[in-house]
Amino acid sequence: MAKITPAPGALFDGGNFRLYDNRIEINKYGLLGGLKGFGVVYYSDVAGVTVKGKYMTVKKAAMKNAILLQFKKKEQAQEALNIINANKA
Repeated sequence: MAKITPAPGALFDGGNFRLYDNRIEINKYGLLGGLKGFGVVYYSDVAGVTVKGKYMTVKKAAMKNAILLQFKKKEQAQEALNIINANKA
């Protein structure tokens, strides 16, 4: 079985997620904890982003669910918000 690796060129790497110039890639894990694949949310599908401390909530358009991203420091969350705002068309 081939090893799953994230795409190169991430603007920000948060461990379980990465920010690129047009999308967010989130690791997906299987029942036993192994990496199963990646979930992708494009910035064009994002309806809103909220940052509170070390946590960022990304609300997707036309979906009731949201994605919660946790950072190690609140400055990293603010940096990620700046990346999303700068690259969202």
